[in-house]
Parts: sequence; C-alpha cells; structure tokens
Amino acid sequence: MTVHVPGEIAPIPEMEADEGAKAVTDQLRATATKTADVTEWSGDRGAPDGWSGDASEAASHAMTTFSAATDGVTAAFEVAAKACDTYVNRLSVLAGDRIDLINDRSVINTDIHTLMSTIGRSKVEDEPELQQQADALKRRVDRFEERVVAWQERITSNEDDLIAAFRSADTVGEGRDLSLAPGRPDVDALNRELERVKDDPEAANAWWMRLTPAEREALKIDNPGLVGNTDGIPVDDRDEANRTSLARDLDRLHDLKDRGELPDDQRQLLDNAEAARKALEQGSTVTDPSTGLPVDSNLMVYDPTAFLGDGAAAVAYGNPDTADNTSVIVPGIMNTGASVSSNGQSALDLLVEAGMKDPDSSNSTIAWIGYNSPDFDPGDFKDPLNALDMGMVSNEQFAEAGGRRLSDFVDGLRASDTGDRSHLTVIGHSYGSTTAAHAAHDGLDADDLVLLGSPGAGGDANDVSDLNMGDGHVYVGSRDNDFVTWLGGDGRVGLGPDPSQADFGADRIEVGDGDDFHLQDIGGTGLNNHTSYFDPGSSSLDNIADVTVGHDPDSIDGRTQDARDMAKDYLEDEAKHYGNEALEAGRDKLVETTVEIAGTTIKIAETTGDVLETTGDVLSGVGRVLSPPMPSFGGVFN
Repeated sequence: MTVHVPGEIAPIPEMEADEGAKAVTDQLRATATKTADVTEWSGDRGAPDGWSGDASEAASHAMTTFSAATDGVTAAFEVAAKACDTYVNRLSVLAGDRIDLINDRSVINTDIHTLMSTIGRSKVEDEPELQQQADALKRRVDRFEERVVAWQERITSNEDDLIAAFRSADTVGEGRDLSLAPGRPDVDALNRELERVKDDPEAANAWWMRLTPAEREALKIDNPGLVGNTDGIPVDDRDEANRTSLARDLDRLHDLKDRGELPDDQRQLLDNAEAARKALEQGSTVTDPSTGLPVDSNLMVYDPTAFLGDGAAAVAYGNPDTADNTSVIVPGIMNTGASVSSNGQSALDLLVEAGMKDPDSSNSTIAWIGYNSPDFDPGDFKDPLNALDMGMVSNEQFAEAGGRRLSDFVDGLRASDTGDRSHLTVIGHSYGSTTAAHAAHDGLDADDLVLLGSPGAGGDANDVSDLNMGDGHVYVGSRDNDFVTWLGGDGRVGLGPDPSQADFGADRIEVGDGDDFHLQDIGGTGLNNHTSYFDPGSSSLDNIADVTVGHDPDSIDGRTQDARDMAKDYLEDEAKHYGNEALEAGRDKLVETTVEIAGTTIKIAETTGDVLETTGDVLSGVGRVLSPPMPSFGGVFN
C-alpha cells in the first residue's frame, strides 16, 4: 500500500528584530524632545541686554539661524520617530502572528503523524480513503507555507519602510525642508487644543483619535508631560510620551550626578525616575499567563515633580485599553513616586494570579500613585511640610482629594477602552482604601471595589449603600491581627466606620487572621499583618484575584466586635503580658532571704513576690485606662 503523505512543516523562522526595538524608539523620541527644547530656548533669545548696532544684529541673526537649524533637526526626528513607532507597532503584530503560525504548525504536524500511524495499521482496501486524507493534508500544508511566505514578506516590507523614512530625513537640507513643509503639524495650536480638553477624559480621547499620526507624534515630542498624563488618551500613546520624559530626566539627572552637581532638591526626582524605570523593567522579567509572553508594561503616569516633589506615577502591567479585566491598586501613606516599583511588584503578583484564575481572558493591573498621600519622616518634627503630612494621617483631606483624582483616572480608562467594556476593579489598601471609598461615594465608574486593611471607609459612608457600587460589589479584607483595621469607628481618627463590620453590609473576603504579636513586634510581625495582603500564595491574593476576574471569592462573616473594642482588648492583654513578664523576671532574681525585725522573722522573697503580683494587677488596669490612645500612634503604619 502506497499513500503519499506530506512531510512535516519546518520550524517557523525567528524574527531578527523584536519589540525590544521600542527602547530605541523611546530614546530617539527623548532626543527629539531635548532638541525641541533647545529650539524653543534659542528662539526666545536674541542679543544679550545692552548690545546694540551691528553686534546686536549679528547676535540676533546667529540665534535665529541656530534656532532654524535645530528646528530642522527636530523635524527630521519627528519623521524618524513616527517611522520607528510604526515599525515597532508592526513588529508587535508580526510577533503575535508568529505565535499563531507556531500553534497552527503544531496542529498540522500532529495530524500528519496521526495519519501515518493510521496508515501503518490499515489494510490495502483503505488506500483510496487514506490518500484522500493525505491530499487534504497536503493542501493544508501548502496554504500554511503560503502564510509563512506572506509573513516573511511583511517583515521585509516593515524594514524597508523604516529605512526609507530614515533616508528621507538624513541630510541637513532634508531636515530644513521638512521643518518648512506646509503640512507639518502646528504644535502650538495642538497644545492649545489639548489644554482645552485635558480635564474631560471623553473629550480628550475623542479629540486625540481625530489627530493624524504625524500630529500625535509631534505632540509626544513637543509636550510629552501633557500627553502622558492626560486621562483619556490611549495607553500606548501615554506610555510612549511618558517614556520620553523619563529618558530625558534620567539622562539629565545622571549627568548632574556623575559630575557631582546634582542639587539636593533634585535627588528625590532622580529617585522617582529610577523607580519608574525599575517598575517598567520588572514587568519584562515576568511571563503573562494569558499570553505566554513577557508582561507588557506601560508608564501611564509620570510626573516626578508633583506634590512638592513627592511625585506621581502609575505603571500598568498588561494594556487596560484591550484587557478583559482591569484592576487599579491604590496604596496608603508613606508612598511617593519612588514607591512605584514596590507597588508594581504587588500589581505583577496580582496579574499572575488573575491570569492563572482565568487564562482565557486578558488582564491588566495598575500600580497607581496618583494622589498626595501623607508622607513624612516620623523622626522629623521641625519641618513644617513634614508636620503637615503627619497631621493629615488622622483626617480625610488627602483621601478626599485623592478620591477625585482616582475617579478622573478611572474615567480616563473607560474613555480609552476599546472593544468590549473591561471588568474594572479598584483595590484600596490602608489609607488608600479610605481614598477609594471617597471616590466611590462621589461616583466611581468601577464594577467592583475592594478595601484592604482599612482604617475607615470615610466619614460620608455610614454603610455600604453610601459607596454607590450596587449590591454585592464592595469587598472588604481585614485581618483580626491587622492593627490598622482597629482604627475605624465614629469619633476616632476621623477616617470613618470600619467597613469590615457586619452591619456595614460589605462582603468580607477570607484573608486570614495574621499572626499574634506584642507591642515590641509592631514594626515586624504586626506591620507584616498589614502589608502582606498581596503576598503570593496567600489566601488574600487568591481571593482578590477572584474578584478582579469576576469570580466569587471565599467569604466570611463580618465583624461583630467594634474595632475600638478590639484595640482596647489588645492593650489590656498587652499590659497583662508585660506585667506578667516583669513578675517572672522579678521572681527569677529573688533569693530566699530572711531577716529578724523586733523579734519577728520575715522572708523577703515572699514579700517581694506579693508586691510584684500586685504590680501585675495594676498594669492590667492601666491597659484598660490607656486603650484610647492606641489608634493615634497606629496611624503611622497605614
């Protein structure tokens, strides 16, 4: 029996270039921005003050000539950056197509092996039917090989287009012609329009989508800070603009540092920039379970000078514009722009967990430090700004303002979302939960709200209905040994009721109780109970991920003991604990000594022991009396 079966399909060729070329584009755009800055600077300057006559005219002419020359360079960079951007976007599509080809090749080769195995077990009379199957397989192989050829031709075409664009702007004359071309975007007019719509995410998105690619590229080069931080502009464009600002800042600040000339007031800016770079880099080290590729990292907010230098930043892992599920993590106090990498790790851990929960859906998780959370040095009481931040821990002013910023950010995600509406979850941790609750109270366009380790749901929220999320869409995770969750309640530190109480009405998710700890361990075990909700392998991360992908998490009963009573009971127990420690320590040091006073023999050990036992009782009572101050010092660890 002879059946002609096609041979196996050869492996799909590797791509010589990959999406790492994006880094080249980012650096090219940053260089273009720096050149545009020089053009603006030189265009605003003529002859120095006091110059006149021929010298003045010569100086003005020189500056004008220099400005025109640098503008020609900028125009050339605009063309090159647009070409690089197109090239990288096409690379992304080509890389995805390669994965499809690899998967389809595997299926066809498996069918070839199956047919050959069937032939080996068949009879001569089966030959006609088997040949028909082999012919059908041959047609599939031929069509597949045509797809591979077309894919390779698109790779070549993409490279040719990039080379042609560079050649069109690689001389001084071509740059000058490009700068004077009548169709060159008017960036001044574009900036005015963007300023007009920047506070309305839907309007900003609609306006941006009407721009030509050349106009968008010109804006990203001329004003990357405005483009990158405008809610409603698509995430890819925000990322490119913010990476431009980041590259420019890193170059400038590291140059100053290397020369020993970095001013003290800019060290925080460098820390903020380095943290943003690290947050982007750490995404590339993690595989997205939904795609099998390194995580797509996007710098959605980058403003290192915001909030008096504390800085604002947000990194999205996965693209929220296309994701089926999107979550925004809002941290608490002591977080600045320099914290985005550590918060980014929590977002990455959640992305991986969510991907394993629902591998058929795409996910995006965002580490958002976009509000002015209280941030201070507990040891510095003299700095007025530091003292102001310390005072803000115990009231809601920062949380209220942060809630408005959070709502705007979420509105921007909704405006730039493409395809089916993403399932969007906002997750507030610690003081960030108070911030998120304020956003929800005032109107937050999210599907679910998760409050973790909350010191209070805000003074405007008497119960879950005041958060306006609808029944079954507010989840609370609070460990009984998380001391920050003991702060909620009316009349305490002004952060509103404890949302984990049963009568508040939220769904309390299983997050564990945390470990027992004593006051001496409050900065160790005690603090870990508050900061480890996103730890991989924890029940808390497992259930948070369930919420983000739209699954039902494991629920437990809400608290019935008032948060204030939990703090009071803890302090009573601690006072008793330390009293007993003192008692035992005292007993260990006692010696059985007797003295005779006025004819009476007294055993000193027994008498001292009675005193120590009385002291233990007194300390326990002191614990009951002193319990109210506990929340005020606990606020430091939100």
